[in-house]
Formats: sequence, structure tokens, C-alpha cells
Amino acid sequence: MADHLTSLIDLHGPSRSSRLAELLISDHGLTAEAARKRLSRSKPPIHSFPIPLLPKQEAFVYHVKDRQTERFWQNFHRDLRETESVYGAAIDGLSARGGVVSVDEFSVISGAPILQKKQVAAVKVAQRLQDAGMTHTIDIQNYGSVIALRIPTLNSRGNVMYDVRQMAEGVLLDGIREWARRLGIASYNSIAIRGDDHPRTVGPYKWDLTGPSYLLPLKKSNAGKDQQGFTVADVFVGTVLNEYQIRYFIRKARGLLATRIGSVLPIIVADGFTGEAYTLGHRNGLMMATPESLFGSYAGSAFTSLVETLQNAAAIVSKNPSRLITLLSSLKDIAGRAGNLRGVLFELVCAYLIRNDGNSIDLGKKAYDPKVGKFYDIDIMCVRGKAECVLYECKAGEPGHVVTRAEVEEWLRRIPTFVEYVRANTFLREAEVRCEIWTSGEFDADALVMLASEKARRTNIRIDWKNGKAVRAVGTGLKEKTITDAIDQHFFKHPLSN
Repeated sequence: MADHLTSLIDLHGPSRSSRLAELLISDHGLTAEAARKRLSRSKPPIHSFPIPLLPKQEAFVYHVKDRQTERFWQNFHRDLRETESVYGAAIDGLSARGGVVSVDEFSVISGAPILQKKQVAAVKVAQRLQDAGMTHTIDIQNYGSVIALRIPTLNSRGNVMYDVRQMAEGVLLDGIREWARRLGIASYNSIAIRGDDHPRTVGPYKWDLTGPSYLLPLKKSNAGKDQQGFTVADVFVGTVLNEYQIRYFIRKARGLLATRIGSVLPIIVADGFTGEAYTLGHRNGLMMATPESLFGSYAGSAFTSLVETLQNAAAIVSKNPSRLITLLSSLKDIAGRAGNLRGVLFELVCAYLIRNDGNSIDLGKKAYDPKVGKFYDIDIMCVRGKAECVLYECKAGEPGHVVTRAEVEEWLRRIPTFVEYVRANTFLREAEVRCEIWTSGEFDADALVMLASEKARRTNIRIDWKNGKAVRAVGTGLKEKTITDAIDQHFFKHPLSN
């Protein structure tokens, strides 16, 4: 009898106990009771995985020789999927985001509630996956702590840099918010997206985008009163989702049916979906969209270009500026009031204008301040040999945007951290460091008074600033008409500015 179980595991690999019981019955003629007892009495080298990840506390059984093999993790992942375990859904949701997410994002893609009776909470899912060795918490250089898949074979997503994905998905969320506003799918001023100071929860679940909706199909009558519905969405840039990677979203959408919060319109957005994913998603009532289906083929394809541009921003700005100009043109139709998109575009425009002013351009460097435990963005770093390093802060906004004194104070407070970052580079240890703040709008009167006072006071680290008109004048002086036209289009004269 002892050899039957061992031979099955040798042949089929590590498996959940119910699968092995079926094989003992079908292949070796045991009764159901005898198969159950055989599994319960198994001894080393046969083991049961110590962390309960399968539903109903079912065991995952393996031979010790398989413990560190690829087959172990693939079979475990298979069984988690087949039993519709929340841990399997979380692994696939994490995989869909490139295998790396912030703690906040994990609550979105885990498929688990923030807190709900008789359900495993997202924080518990994260802890158990880490205890099981499937994920771990790591520090991404210049970014901070994130939750990452530890087992490469569980991750089926292509490589898009974490910070690039964050920026690109932020831009996409901006576009979806504008789309929802224009169509009245959610209340105009109440739509929250990732990055906003908002919990973004509907019912017990967290989402990338949330907004109350008063569309007739989403309204319910409760005790004689109309009850609002909600629009919710999660987004993925740079990936085509399969049927497993959308299951976390289905868990959340269907979980809301058991609550009393009202009707919900669930939207999942990605570069594309496999045929199996479309079938499963539509069967479960999801709205499945791509940037192209939302904004048209011209603007939709621009998101692919945006990811590629952000991954190689410095090189493209310096060596292939025509690509930046094309990108600016193709994204103009979705910009609207999009803060994330405006910020990215303004940094690229400023880098383009600065590019001939130094030997090298770097975008998106991050300096760590140990006093507060945070990383701060250095939007643009321009280096002129060993002699000089200029650090630029870029502030973009809608036409008429005004930079306040508080924003200037915060920038000034971060300058010592920026300088320390530069000095840590032995090549730049003796370089003169300057800091400038550029905006697409204006500085308010108090901000200008502070800037003038600080400029006069600072002798070691000089500072300067440019408002939107001065930035545009740089483009005019360089005879960059296409860039100045883009500045006008996105920051001075946008048709949605009113």
C-alpha cells in the first residue's frame, strides 16, 4: 500500500489530496474510505504542505524530493486554480501586474475583501502567500517596498518596468475617468482613481477606479428610496489577460452581488484578452475594454507607444525626438483634465527642451530621505560633464494652474535630499549643483516672494524657476514650433479647460 501513493506522486507529481484519492480509487481499486485513510496515514518522505491554501483545509501532498522543483510549484498553482482558491486568484492577479505590486495594489488584485465576515481578508492572503514562499516583500531600488512573486514559473507576464507601469496605468486611469465623466457613467466630481487621496472601496473590495452612478439600470429602490449604483474599474497596461488573470476581478464583481450596496458596473481594461478570457468575462457580466475600444484606434495605440517611450524616455528625448512629437499628438484626444497624463507629458516636453543643454539627461531618478523614509522624484537630471548638474522639478496642470507657496516650500525642503543623491555619485562629487522648478502655469504671489528670497539667500545651491510662458519661450527660442504647439494644445488652450 505504501508504494501505491509514492508511485502515484512519482507519476503525476505533487497534488491535492482529493486528486490523489481519486487516483488511488481508479488506479489501485481502493474504496473511498481506504483512500482517505491511506492519505491521512502517510509518512515521510511523503509530506503535506504546512500552510493551508486550498479550500476546506485540503492538503497538498508531495514527495520530499519534489519540494524545490518547478513541478512542485506548477502543480500547486494548478490545484489552486482548479479549486478556485482565493490564493490562486491572487497569484494570477499579481502575475497580471508583472509579478510586482505595492501593498495598496495587492488589495486591488488579490480578489479578497478588505474586511468581510467568513472571508479571508486581503492582508491575510498576502501574509499566507509570503509564509508559503510564493511571494516576498522586497525593496525596488529607488522605489521602496513592494510585494513580489517569488516563484518565476508562476509569473506569465512580460517585463514592463514597475515604475513605468505605474505611470502608464495612471495615465490610462485618467483617460477612463474622463471617458466616464463625458458619458455620465459615474458622478462627474466623485470619481476616484489610484493615486488619489481616497480609499477607493465599494462594498468590501478595493478597485483602481470607483464612482457613484445614477444611471437608471444601476439604481435600486430601497424602502421607497432610490439607491445609487457604482462604476468600478481595474486597469492593466502592457499585457493581454488570460482567463485565469481575470478571475480575481470576477471574484470581486460577484462578491458584490451578496452585499446591499446597490448595482455595480464592473469594467476591466487591458491591452487585450484571450478568447477564453472574453468567454469567461462575458459569461460573468463584465465589461471588458481596451484603450482602443474606449478612445479609438489612434489614441489607443498611443498607450503602447507611451509605455515604450517611458521605458526609454531619456534616449528617445535625446536621440529620437520625432517619436515624442508623435506621442504628444496622438494623446491629445484623451488628455482632458488628466493630471497624470499632463505630468508625464510636461516632463517629456521639458526634457526635450533641456536636452541640448547638457551631456546627458535622466528622467525619474529617485532620492531617498531617511528622515521620513520616503523616496522623492527628481523629474529631470541634466549633467554637463563633471562640472555641473541641474535638477529640474516639473509642475503641470490644467490651463490656469497656479503653483502655491506650500508647493514651493515642499520643493525647497527636498533639495538637500536631491543634492545628497548627486554627491553620492563619485563622478559628480565636485560638480556644481543647481535646482530649478518649472511649471506649465503660474506661481502665486506668495510663491514668487519666497522664490526670490531663497534665490538671494542661497549661494551654494543656486535655484531658479520658469512659469509656463517662460517654458514656451524656450521652445520658441529653439525654433521648436511642434513642441510649442503641443504646449499650447495640452497646457494653454485645451478645449476642456473650461
